[in-house]
Amino acid sequence: MARRTKGEGTLYQAKDKSWVYQYKVDGQRKTKRFQRKADAKAYIEALTAVATPAVEVKIGGQRLAATAEVITLGEWMDRWLEGYARPTIKHSTYCSYELYVRAHIKPQIGGLYMNTLRADDLQSFFNERGKEGNLTKKGGLAPKTLTNMRNMMHMAFAQAVKNHLMQENLIEGIRLPKASKTEMRVLTREEQRRLMTAARLAPEPAAFGIIFDLFTGLRLGELCGLRWENVDMEHKSFLVCEIRNRLPNHDDSIAASTTVKTVATTKTDNSRRRVFIMDELFHDFEMYREIQMSIKAQDYNYNPEGYVFCQENGTPYEPRTYQDLFKRCVRQAGIQDANFHSLRHSFAARSLEQGMDVVTLSRLLGHANPSITLDKYGHALDDHKRTSLEKLGDIYSAKAPKEEAPAPQEEVSESGPAPLEMKWGW
Repeated sequence: MARRTKGEGTLYQAKDKSWVYQYKVDGQRKTKRFQRKADAKAYIEALTAVATPAVEVKIGGQRLAATAEVITLGEWMDRWLEGYARPTIKHSTYCSYELYVRAHIKPQIGGLYMNTLRADDLQSFFNERGKEGNLTKKGGLAPKTLTNMRNMMHMAFAQAVKNHLMQENLIEGIRLPKASKTEMRVLTREEQRRLMTAARLAPEPAAFGIIFDLFTGLRLGELCGLRWENVDMEHKSFLVCEIRNRLPNHDDSIAASTTVKTVATTKTDNSRRRVFIMDELFHDFEMYREIQMSIKAQDYNYNPEGYVFCQENGTPYEPRTYQDLFKRCVRQAGIQDANFHSLRHSFAARSLEQGMDVVTLSRLLGHANPSITLDKYGHALDDHKRTSLEKLGDIYSAKAPKEEAPAPQEEVSESGPAPLEMKWGW
């Protein structure tokens, strides 16, 4: 049996049936213990994937190339998240990524080594998360969540390839479950009328924001983040450029709080948009502003941040607390199964029903392109399609101009059959 040279690694089975791998790095002895021999071999393969003189390994008498670094998927995702992603993304995006890594990737496949990771491992992971990955209720993660997590891992793996931790970006071959369309809750015209009445009768002046949203289609964070400085009263318009939210706290300097208030710019360049206010709504909007200015003039402690839809002392609403106000108005209106996003859906549906073109609606909603709008709200065009097609009825029913009857033809001789006369009976 060949003798092991100095610095080479050794793999053996311990008395407790576990597998122990011992090796040296820069003269320091390292030990790793595994429950299965296959796991130990996977580790050694990862260790020897990229050549470096720092480590020498010999298994079964065969000298193997060494690696500059051995790292698990979970370790790499933590490193990528903090070192590469966090400095370049918004806090809200970081919170989503951190949850994907902590609650899904690390518990399920975080122990796998980067250089022995297989596409099958990743495909199985996404299949399982699609069936049983929901953290709050039975069932799987939503298709959009799976897509977002896949996109995050694609970026992380692309960096891992550049860092020579893996040979190729395995995420590119992963197929996600087909997304099923969910029925959007659109208020009927009668429900919309009742909700507007309930909002007008609410004791909080800011309930007018519910009516405002029904005719502008803002997201909840956009409504709560709207300031007067971004409203152009002269041209009856406003700029959507800020989102107000409350997100998990990942700042160690704020240890006492588990969540923090955030005000951020809009999600994408398309989300930053100018929206115009129709005349009828603008009239009530002016009255609302006068009421708010009157309250402000009487309160020396009025919050100076200048939020449009705020509490009576000027303090801005958080989306969660404004959602509570919305729910009170919904109950007062006797409406079932509607959330705040139903206002945005209802705005889109009413706009299409009234004949607004999809491109204009897409820009008002802040979608990246009109195809997103059409995919989401195309069903609302059904009545419009039917009405448009009915206009073709006049063409269909139009009678051809009368012409002189053709002269009777001579009878065909016995050498050929007489032509058939077709009668459709229409």
